[in-house]
Order: sequence, then structure tokens, then C-alpha cells
Amino acid sequence: MKNIKNILRSGVCMLLASLAVSSCTDKSDWDVDSSHSRPFGTDENGISLESDPAVARAIVTWSATSSVDYYVIEVSPNQFTNETPMGEEGNGSLVFGTDPANRIKQSPYTMDNLNVNTTYYLRIKSISGDKESRWVIYKKTFKTVDKESILNVPSAEDLPEGEGKVHMSWEAGLAVTHFEILETGASEATTRSLSQAEVALGQAWVENLKSFSEYTITIYNGTNPRGSQVVTIPGLEIASEITNITANSAVFSWETRVNVDEYACVLSTEGVPASGTKLSPSEIAAHKVAITGLASSTEYTAYAFANGSICSRLTFTTKKGKPAGYTEMSWEDAMANWDNLAGNVLINLSGAGLKLEKESVSAGVKNLILWGDNQEEQVDLEVAKGLGATGICEKIEFHNLNLIDAGNTTLIYQNNAQGCVKLFEVSSSTITNIRGIVRMNASTSDAMTVKIDDCIINGLGSQATSNHYGLLLSDKVTLNAVNLVVTNTSLIAAKGTTASQFIRTKSGQTGTVTIKDCTFYNMSSNDALFRDTKTLDVTVTTTLFAQGGVRPFYNTASVSANLNVTGLYKSSDFAFSATDWGKTYIDIPLTSDQLFPRGANGDLTFGTDVPAEYRVGDQRWNK
Repeated sequence: MKNIKNILRSGVCMLLASLAVSSCTDKSDWDVDSSHSRPFGTDENGISLESDPAVARAIVTWSATSSVDYYVIEVSPNQFTNETPMGEEGNGSLVFGTDPANRIKQSPYTMDNLNVNTTYYLRIKSISGDKESRWVIYKKTFKTVDKESILNVPSAEDLPEGEGKVHMSWEAGLAVTHFEILETGASEATTRSLSQAEVALGQAWVENLKSFSEYTITIYNGTNPRGSQVVTIPGLEIASEITNITANSAVFSWETRVNVDEYACVLSTEGVPASGTKLSPSEIAAHKVAITGLASSTEYTAYAFANGSICSRLTFTTKKGKPAGYTEMSWEDAMANWDNLAGNVLINLSGAGLKLEKESVSAGVKNLILWGDNQEEQVDLEVAKGLGATGICEKIEFHNLNLIDAGNTTLIYQNNAQGCVKLFEVSSSTITNIRGIVRMNASTSDAMTVKIDDCIINGLGSQATSNHYGLLLSDKVTLNAVNLVVTNTSLIAAKGTTASQFIRTKSGQTGTVTIKDCTFYNMSSNDALFRDTKTLDVTVTTTLFAQGGVRPFYNTASVSANLNVTGLYKSSDFAFSATDWGKTYIDIPLTSDQLFPRGANGDLTFGTDVPAEYRVGDQRWNK
């Protein structure tokens, strides 16, 4: 009997010793005294969870008691039982609160660094001294966010102009390791590691980026993405200009507040260059560079770089170059041999005091070009008579001229039924006080095309005693096709003393009229843009009307049956009267004086406060 008592006493002692060393490192609940759960255990009905919408974490709240020293919380993607050991390897669980330096002593508690798009189970244990409660299992599950978004949207201050960098930020202390930076359109991303200091602060600069380019910046923790932002890197926009444009060269200059050290000039179709050509010390000091070796009649974009970032860019078109296959002559020789000219003839105009008094082109002339032979400025030419052809002339062209009316005339006047001018072009010219551009009363050809490009037509008809003849007057001859194209041109103070029309063909005439990127300023409400144009295809695109008014069509019988109006603008004080477009146009909420403060002087440069969306029409004025 004594031996039995000793054995029982020994067993009880061993059990008490085992309980004395029990702690939160217990692997299961089977040996925990259930009586400990009553005074300080968590109420399973008092547990609630809230998942963060941007970060893979959750806030757990429970019914805490004052007698508890700290709590241990465990989450796992696998369901718990009372026999599940804490932190079991392979269970995918995370345990919070076992580190003596980071005890969980009160509710609520934020569980960080959970897995994305994961459903978790949760349980809580209370610890008081050397006693611990049983695990209390949360009756529900909770799910973390499908995709983390820890990166803040960069502010304007985070994107300094012209510095090629962006300041990224996130909640300090979150577990992150690096950025991946992918430029839009690129196939490979670059990596930028994060230092411990940057992780602790929750912020870092991403540098060496291209101005005016878009990037997707993703922050990672190891292989796990934790959020992305798409950012466009702003360039420093400084004032610049393109001057002295010739067929093969131009001068690119910029303001002095930035030390531009590189430039690039590329075809506009090539996109934004990554870098430019180094400027010489003298070019840097002069704040300009001469660009040479360009192709004629070609659109380029010039870029200025400062410290590797683009700070300015301008698009321009080189001037027209002389065509091949022409016999070149001076003005004096051409006038002396006018009646004997033949074939393809290019007349170089230079100097002063030039006056065109010829009325007809010799029947032997196939193509005739009057070329202002001065790359720096237009050459003055007084026009006393309009040119017509006595034979079949394929083309007459005026280029780079300052054409001044000296006889109440037109540039082209075809009144000979035995001849024709199939194509008339006037480009890069200023036309002052002319009565009309083309007047055709007769023709041996069945078609004619008129092209007006990059011109300023000032005071159309101002010297006329009656009506002006507009851009094209062909009401006395019926052709198979008439085509008029007016682009990048301004008509200023275009008025006749009586009602006039800018475009008038014979009733029933077929053909096309295209007006694109033009500005009409200070017109008369008595005038009409179109007359007898019902059977013409008419297209008006990105064109601005300001100051005064005009009738779009002479009458209802003139309205084009195929009228295409896209981007037609007018100032708030301009009036489309009588027969309207019948199409939607944009009424700009600015007066003519607000759009063009110096318009009364013939200068249609936009006011500095005119919004970009209203800087339409002839782009020479968008400075």
C-alpha cells in the first residue's frame, strides 16, 4: 500500500511540474487547464474583423479583459481545430504576439504582411502570468484584398518639371524590396532596389526617366507586387522659337533661364528622341543653334534638352524647294523674252521695284513658276494684270512673294477660250489689296485646280469700286470639275463695297472645295462664302471666324448637298447670317478682341490668356 501511495504522489508531482513550465509555446490545447479560460479567455462572440481595401492586412477586434497580460493571434488559410499545433509547419499560418518586444496587449490589433487574395481562419489565445487560455476560434473567415495598391498617387510636387524623376510614397514600414519601372511601349522593365531607410520612411525617388514619357511603376516585396501607379514625367516647358526657315535649314532658339546643352531635330513621324546632339560652348552661350541638312517641304520637330531632359519642342515645316527639270531665268531676262518662253520655266525674283504687267503666258509654256528667290523674306511684286494662258498651261505657281495689287486685278484671269491654266498654286506668300485670286471666264480645258497654302490675304477687294472676286470666280464657264484647296491661310479685312462671294461657280458645276486650318477675320455680313455650290463637295475643317460676320451660303439653292463641317469655330461676336451652315459649330466664349488683341493692326497673334483649345485656325498666329 505504501508503494502505491508513493507512485501516485510521484505522478502528481510530475504533472504539476509539467503545468508549471507550460507557456504560449504549447503545441495544442489538450493539456491546458480549461478553468483558465473562464476568468481571462476571449469571448468568441466578441471577435470582429475588417480587411484593408488597399493592403493585404486586417484589423481584428475582440472582447479584452483587464486580467490578461497579452494575447497571441494566429491566422491560417487552413481551418483550425483544438488539436492544431500553433505555427505548424506547412499550415501556412502566421502567429502574432509571441515576440516579447511586440506583445499584443489590447484590442484592436492590425495584422500586416498577409498574403494577397487569401481567405484566412483566425484564433486568439489569452496569456496571464504562467497561465494561458484555450484557443478561441473565430466563427467566420476573412479575405484579404484581391490586389494590393500601397503606392500613393504622385502629387504635382512629386513630379518636378524637367528633372526626369518622380517621388513615390507608401505607408512607412510595409515590407517592400524594389521597384520595377516600365516605359509605355517598351518590352523590358528596369529594377530599382529600395534601401532599409527608404522602406522605413515609405518614400523614394525614381530617377533617370524621360520627360514627356509615360511609365508604370510597380513596387514589390520579393516576387509579390504590392501596387502600381502610371505616371507621366513632365518636361520643363521653356519658351523657344524656330526662325529663318528655308528649304534646307532653320534656326532654333530658346530663352536664357535654362542652360540647354543638347538639341535634336527629327522627322515629326519619328517620335520623341531619347537624347540629342551636344551643343558647342558658343551655341550654349548664344542660346540658339542653326539646323542644316533638312529636306524641303518636310515637317520636323526640334527638341531642346537640359540635363538629359526635354525642356522644349517645336514643330515646323521647311520651305518649298525649287523643283528639278525647270529652266531658271532672272526676272529681267524673263521679261525681255516673255513672248518666246517655252517648256518649264522658273523665274527667280529678287531685288526691288518688280511689277508684273503681262496679261498672257506664251502658248509654248507648259509650267511657269514665279519664285521669290530670297530665303529670308518674301520678294515684293506689284501685280497690274492677271495672268492668263493662250495655250494649254499645266501650271502657274507663285511662291514666296509679297503680292501687291497695282491695278484692281486678280492673280489669274483666264479669258481666252483657246487656252487654260489647269493648276494654279500660290504658297508662302502675302497678298495685299488684290481684287481676287482666280477669275475664269473661259477655258479650253475641262477642269481646273486652285491651291492656296501658307498665305495671308489682306484687304481682299479693298481697292475695288464694287464687289471683290474672292478666291475663285468661275460662274461663266462649266467644267467637268473645279477643285479649290485653301490651307494654313488667313483672310484679313476681306470686304467688297457690295455683296460679294468668296467662292462662286456656275450653277450645276461639280468638283470639290476644301478649307482647312484657316482663319477668316473682319468680314462683311453682306458677303457670302459660297454661291451656286450645291453640286460641289464642300469640306471645312479646323477653321476660325472672328470679327464681323458672313453668310455661309448665298441662298438655300447654294447649300452643298455634300457638306462636311468638322471643327468650325467662331468668336462670340461673329455672326453667321442668312443661310446658315445647317451644321454644328463651336461658339468660342471669347470676343474677337479677346482672341486677337492686335487684330485691328492685322496681327492675329492669339492673346496670351487664350486657352489652348481655342487656338485654332491658321497656326502661324499660335505663338
